[in-house]
Amino acid sequence: MLKSVTIKELTTIEQIEEASKLEHDIWAVGSIPVHQTIATIRTGGIVLGAYLNDELIGFNYSCPGYMEESIYLYSHMLGIKRNYREQGVGELLKIYLKDLAIDRGYRNCRWTFDPLEARNGFLNFTKLRSHSDTYIENCYGEMEDPFNRSLPTDRLWVEWQLVDNDYLRWDAKVDELIEEARPVVECSPNMVGLPTLDPKQTFRIGEALIYDAYLLPIPTNFQKIKVESPALAEDWRYKTRHIMQEMFKQGYKIIHLIKKDEHISHYVLVKRTLFAL
Repeated sequence: MLKSVTIKELTTIEQIEEASKLEHDIWAVGSIPVHQTIATIRTGGIVLGAYLNDELIGFNYSCPGYMEESIYLYSHMLGIKRNYREQGVGELLKIYLKDLAIDRGYRNCRWTFDPLEARNGFLNFTKLRSHSDTYIENCYGEMEDPFNRSLPTDRLWVEWQLVDNDYLRWDAKVDELIEEARPVVECSPNMVGLPTLDPKQTFRIGEALIYDAYLLPIPTNFQKIKVESPALAEDWRYKTRHIMQEMFKQGYKIIHLIKKDEHISHYVLVKRTLFAL
């Protein structure tokens, strides 16, 4: 984790303009209008910036949400400069957000992310201990930024219970489930070394699942696959979409991600009934 990173709440027009520029630099497309961000802040939203030696290197944009007669904080956007990714900056932003959100009366935080982005999955599930049992097909429609272009923008809907969350204590039960989890489908390298799901598709859609926990492989570096083999990236998208949807339908949820190596990571899915989440 980077040392000397400072997290600050952004409230002034000048600070928001700086964050807007960083957003554009990261995604290479248009950014959220400054006036909209200011309006969000004034109506219960929270915008945070991560600074290293007075340089803004990351930000988090959150707004109020409402669903099923309850208010929650929706953490819509988290962006980190390329040279500072995978160094703990995202975790610092989220933890600061959690403390601030609790002080302001929020008890739950939610967001979406691409289920094939292992880096984000590791932050969301393994570090923050959020969970998900909802899959949204093509959530945002076609997008032209470098991270999303050419594939449907499928997303996992993540829930992060900020208080009274038994799972946050991470007891021996969770470790035991992870240890006993069984692969739901096999994965192996293809002829050029890229991870590929079993072409025989050993997991048949509709097959009854009987164990408490399963492992679902995803690429550790999905962006690399998108560049080197677009057809394989598409194969990963549609196969994992169907598997996750079926597993959620059968009562499982994602609670953890294991980074196996530079090629493959694994989601850990467990029966929802095992946790009061």
